[in-house]
Amino acid sequence: MSDAEEERESSQEQRENQEPTSAHSSPSVSPEPLSLQDVGVRFQYCIAAVEDLERERDDLIHELAVLREPSLEAVRQAHEEVVQAFGQRARVELERDALKEEIRVVRRRLFRVTRECVACQYQLDNQQKELEKKAAEREDLETLAARLREELNQLRETFSQQRETQQQSLQTPRSRRTSREIQERRRLSAELQSLIEEQHSSLEELYEPKLLQLLDRCERGARALQAVQEELQKLREETRPLQAEAYSLRLQKCSLQEQISLLKKKRGDEVLIYREQLQELENTKREIKICVQLQQHQNKEMEELRKSLTQELAIYNNRTNSFLQQTSK
Repeated sequence: MSDAEEERESSQEQRENQEPTSAHSSPSVSPEPLSLQDVGVRFQYCIAAVEDLERERDDLIHELAVLREPSLEAVRQAHEEVVQAFGQRARVELERDALKEEIRVVRRRLFRVTRECVACQYQLDNQQKELEKKAAEREDLETLAARLREELNQLRETFSQQRETQQQSLQTPRSRRTSREIQERRRLSAELQSLIEEQHSSLEELYEPKLLQLLDRCERGARALQAVQEELQKLREETRPLQAEAYSLRLQKCSLQEQISLLKKKRGDEVLIYREQLQELENTKREIKICVQLQQHQNKEMEELRKSLTQELAIYNNRTNSFLQQTSK
């Protein structure tokens, strides 16, 4: 491109150097008619100027093509990079949406497991409270049973003492006993025996079903408590991998967010570079357009010069023909 500019400058200087000579010999300055040598010189100058302009035009066309090629290549490359960035962003957004869906599913599962765990914990607390209540009732019943056993033992001891006393009294001489006393003692002994048996049977009827029911409820409560504890342990074991998966998904989400931010930044930089390249191309296009307009103006001037030279050559030919005709006469 520097060689073409140097050639244009040299041709322009040559034309500027030749223009005063042609202007000095131009018929517009001098009223005398041009000689054949002056016309030939001007014609050669015009031919050289036209050749220089054509060469300059070719150089400008070549320079325009050379300038356009890297610009177009840069534009294509920037466009491809922008398309790749948009495609990569779309893929990352799809992966992000998929991860969001997975996180939503895991959260739903974790919420369900947590809800079941809380329900089991609530049932376990209720059963523990019920078990404590039943244990307190059992202690009360055992205390009552112990007190009743003590009373029964006391009654038995009293009955044994009375029976021994009666037996001793029965073994005393007959003279000291009367038939009435014997009957009274027998009656009292029978009443005491029946009373003891009634109390014993009533106590058994009253407390034995309750004790059996309480023992059964305690056993069932213990089995249910063990089952709930096993289920709670199982739910905890199921929750551990879900928590690990949720943590891993959170890490992946953070990584994808960082990638998206980097891609956005990269896309912004690429768009800025693309706009700068477009601005440079617009400036280059504007400069080339100005050069083309100048070249068109120069071509127009050369065309006008060619027309004027053609007219002058025609006038010269007419004068030469008339001069030859006059000379021949």
